[in-house]
Amino acid sequence: MRRMLRAFPVVLVLLALASLALLPRRGVTTPLYAARQGLLCQNCHFDPNGGGPRNEFGFAFAKNRHSLEADTSGAWKDLDLTNRVGEKFPLYFGVNQRFMVLADRLSADRGVDLAGFYDMESALHMAFQPHPRLTLVYTHDGFDSNSRSTREAYGLIGLSDDAYLRAGQFRVPFGLRLDDHTVATRNSFLEAYSDPIRPARFLPYDPRGVDRGVELGGTHGIWYGRASITNGTSHPLLNPINNHAQAFASKFGVNVPMYQSGLSFYDEWSRAQPGGFRVRATRWGYYGMTHAGPLALLGEIAAGTDAFTGANPGDPDVKTNRLAAFAELDWAPARQWNFRVRMDRLEIDRSSDPVLRDLGTFSRYALEGEVVPVPFAEIRWALRLIDPVAKTDPFSLSTIRNEKQGFVQFHFSY
Repeated sequence: MRRMLRAFPVVLVLLALASLALLPRRGVTTPLYAARQGLLCQNCHFDPNGGGPRNEFGFAFAKNRHSLEADTSGAWKDLDLTNRVGEKFPLYFGVNQRFMVLADRLSADRGVDLAGFYDMESALHMAFQPHPRLTLVYTHDGFDSNSRSTREAYGLIGLSDDAYLRAGQFRVPFGLRLDDHTVATRNSFLEAYSDPIRPARFLPYDPRGVDRGVELGGTHGIWYGRASITNGTSHPLLNPINNHAQAFASKFGVNVPMYQSGLSFYDEWSRAQPGGFRVRATRWGYYGMTHAGPLALLGEIAAGTDAFTGANPGDPDVKTNRLAAFAELDWAPARQWNFRVRMDRLEIDRSSDPVLRDLGTFSRYALEGEVVPVPFAEIRWALRLIDPVAKTDPFSLSTIRNEKQGFVQFHFSY
């Protein structure tokens, strides 16, 4: 009975989403650059939440160096390519390779603490679409150390022109799916400050990874929504204690020509284990974006609570509240150039104790940019400063330093 009561709100969300999605009306979008300038992610990708293999519209957008208008002069005016094998064999192929030159300074008095080359991603994408109501997506990624990792692997069934049902392993529909997983509201930027007491990331899961489950989504006019139920940290066969799917995610929003916004919710419940264990993690957030000519403004704010059982019988439960936000302004004077300023704010422990709260609060300031010298190749650069609110740790009397980062990233995709 208690399990049914926990699931009841989620069932209501799914039913409400279904009534929205099944209405026979086509969604409205605007012809601008992806989510940051007005489009829904599903305009360019097979995944309704973005990322993974591109559809034909998204491929043409990439071929034109992030523009809806084709190059009519210069070296690329006669470039005639497709990512589809053939009309009677509708297999879409894609690649994604990210390679970084990184420098970081945190504790060194002079020079840098680390510098070198880092292979971030090497993915192969395939999407098979025998007809508009069925899409099969598979991604093989060398992100992990053994280079044998299956990421997205799912089937997507079109329930109508505006609604879908997805089953398999995919990234859950929470917030914005961004290229940069280190923004405050995603995996965050505290790798160098990580410790067992204060986790480095805001989300209770790794947004670069996938989960297994089902998702229902759709559009109606200017409205869109998705909701999913996935395993989370449980497994029906391998985890004897947490063997029921307990992660729920949803996202609802509106998209009009000059503005897009969305509300997100994530909840994961786990049975308590001996020795103390996180029994519930919730997150909720809001994002919005708008544009004016070559300028685009994008931002997100999210908060949540992690609840833990006591380490010993009779110990009180412990709750940790978290808050994250970021805002960025992009300026694209030409199709091959983009410049960005961004600020992130992260509070990983919003404790009533001001000392603990300051120790867990950081701001990040960034100046970034991208250049697309040729189609399907992008060079990204960034200069970043991470500024902790607390300058000294009163428990260890150690100095908490600013962290300075710089990188150049080579991004190849097709």
